[in-house]
Amino acid sequence: MAETRLVDVLRDYTTQMKVVLVISAVSVVLLLLSLTEVEPGTSTYVLALVQLATFAVLLVVMSALLWTIHRG
Repeated sequence: MAETRLVDVLRDYTTQMKVVLVISAVSVVLLLLSLTEVEPGTSTYVLALVQLATFAVLLVVMSALLWTIHRG
């Protein structure tokens, strides 16, 4: 039986990863815009920073995975 490579498995989920990439990019932009209006030090500001970090990590991970699929 032939072994399945990770790239081959990920290739099946390319469309879903692109959707996550777009949603993450839009969320990062909107959260950066919202930081200009939210008062620093408030719980809303902290929550926006946590969400910004989460979406930024998702953006980087999806970009890396899609690049790996495209390359491999």
